[in-house]
Amino acid sequence: MRSSMFYKPSITRRILKILGITIGVLLLVFLIILGVRYFMNLSGRMFINNNPKVTALDFELDPGISYQSATTDKALFFYSIENMKVIDAKGKLVEDLSLKFSNPAVRTKNNRALFYDAGGRKIVTYNGTKQNTSLELEENILLAAVNKNGYMLIVTESDMHKCSVRVLKADGKEIFKWNSGGLTVVAADIADNNKDITVSAINTDESVVKNQIIMFNISKEKPFTNDTYDGEIFSAVHYSDNHLYCVGTKNTYIYNSYGKRSGTISYNGRSLQNYALEKGLLTLVFSGSSESSGVFEIKTFNKKGEAMGSFSVLQAFDYFDVKNKTIAINNGRTISLLNDHCQEKGRVNLDFDIQDFIFFGNENKGIGITASGAVLIELK
Repeated sequence: MRSSMFYKPSITRRILKILGITIGVLLLVFLIILGVRYFMNLSGRMFINNNPKVTALDFELDPGISYQSATTDKALFFYSIENMKVIDAKGKLVEDLSLKFSNPAVRTKNNRALFYDAGGRKIVTYNGTKQNTSLELEENILLAAVNKNGYMLIVTESDMHKCSVRVLKADGKEIFKWNSGGLTVVAADIADNNKDITVSAINTDESVVKNQIIMFNISKEKPFTNDTYDGEIFSAVHYSDNHLYCVGTKNTYIYNSYGKRSGTISYNGRSLQNYALEKGLLTLVFSGSSESSGVFEIKTFNKKGEAMGSFSVLQAFDYFDVKNKTIAINNGRTISLLNDHCQEKGRVNLDFDIQDFIFFGNENKGIGITASGAVLIELK
């Protein structure tokens, strides 16, 4: 232990030490502010790509046949009443098969695709580019859904009831059935936990049309939610990010996993033209704009139903798609890319016409549908 008579701290040294610490802290704060400003400027900067890489896909669409298209994470499908072409992530044709559906429809989720003949009885499912199941039911199919694990929800016409709702495992084995009685099912979905399902059903027995949102856990006999709404039809129900989204004619209602309504999005009298739901980001397209004279307004919402941003469009657009919080719309030959707050973050200028655009794999590339085929467009 030092004796105080030999230890006399220097006041000058203390002052210099304090000044050094102060200068160091101020320098650190300055560098942090500079870095934040640089990042904000960088992230807010809009890119323009006048020469995107475009690769023609190695297949041809049969002339005279009207094709529709769909994508999963690793596969691209072109389908018609005659046939279906399956393309892998590299743009190579994997399968070209005879489909023979009178009214083909599809639902996708992650890497799964379920094709069904609406009004018919056939189902074909895919996991990536590999065909998983091919089924023929005993009743006509009204609508269907699939989750990321390949579990299927099938709604069919019924002799004894208006509709039957079935849940099938990925291999086609039936594990649940519910008869709707006098209710007409107009939409349905199955959650990724393979247990929760929701149906939107209409009751027309009374003078006022009533729409019921009915939520089941298929291990239980009775539904855990059965909410009734007057004068509104919910023509789409979707599970996303542990929430259920019920898209209606006047409102979108959001439910949590316990079956309680946790969010409401009112359209305020405007007409809903289109929508997309991905990873809890809901994107709605309205005719007209609440804030300007635009022809359409694109608005995004989080899972609480809170508005995140809006973007007014002055003219009609040919296509609209969403992937990984990126929204794609077109203005003529220009693909405009918006972020999840509807701020334009990039433009891709093409020197040819495309009829449709679908993100493929991630938000940095997509498929452009042309009059004679398709091309892979790298956006950045």
